[in-house]
Amino acid sequence: MKKIIIISILLLSLLAINSVLAKSNIEYLPQDQPPSVLELAFLRELGPSIVKAMFSNGNEQLFTSERIEKIERNIHHDYYDVTLRVVGYEGPLNPPYKLINITFRIPADDFTNKNKVISYNAKSITGEEFKKLSEFSSP
Repeated sequence: MKKIIIISILLLSLLAINSVLAKSNIEYLPQDQPPSVLELAFLRELGPSIVKAMFSNGNEQLFTSERIEKIERNIHHDYYDVTLRVVGYEGPLNPPYKLINITFRIPADDFTNKNKVISYNAKSITGEEFKKLSEFSSP
């Protein structure tokens, strides 16, 4: 009887450990206040990846009003998914404006797939929407 209880406890503890390892942490960044210095530095580092993602998806525009919306850490597979938004524009901040949402996967040690795009969505927005999205973006 003791052996069955001990084996059961061991199996349950192994299941509990596996479920903890498979979890991910998600952090949503507030969009109703100016970006932190850390967010600004991270966005600067992602700048070339953003341009590359935009051009490879047919949006050959400049961008502004970049904000990180969400960072998800996958503990088990050791990568981060960073979801951000930018507003694409033509000329000196002239319309047409496009709201572009990109999710990058940042792996731990796979430098060949550094900042791989796993999601890309673009939609046209109005000048009013652009003003609202730019209210709390980088200066």
